[in-house]
Amino acid sequence: MSAARIIKPPPMSGGDRKYYARQIHKAEVTFANLVEQAAMAHVAADAARAQAYALDCAAWNTALFIGELDHASPTIAAAIAGGFSLLEVRCEHCKHTEMIDLALVVQPRDRQVALMRSYLYCSPCQRTLGKKRRPDLIGLRPAGDPQPAAPSRRTKRAS
Repeated sequence: MSAARIIKPPPMSGGDRKYYARQIHKAEVTFANLVEQAAMAHVAADAARAQAYALDCAAWNTALFIGELDHASPTIAAAIAGGFSLLEVRCEHCKHTEMIDLALVVQPRDRQVALMRSYLYCSPCQRTLGKKRRPDLIGLRPAGDPQPAAPSRRTKRAS
């Protein structure tokens, strides 16, 4: 731990002391302004980074939807920082859909989300068939996003 630096100016006349005191005060005000501007810049950078991560997650969801599986997926940390902390998976055999919270996953945070498929298996298939089947990745969802509802059927009106 370092001690505060004590500055001992040489003996000065009254005018020099006043000028020195004004310059010290000006430097303190400048320092406070720079610290405040740096904090605001960090907040803006964090918001821009979170928006970029969210756009990466949305782009990967779209790539999955159109069947382009070669598109690089975001990392687990990027998905969480972008607000897409839920991974939706679906077993094609039993049609079981599951939402996985990426914040609870015990994997390195720099691992891509697409690589998680090799660690997942369908628990209903394992219970009923005794086989570990790999589910397909459907996409990333925002944390507050509710489960998708089935489309409602329109009824014909009698005219």
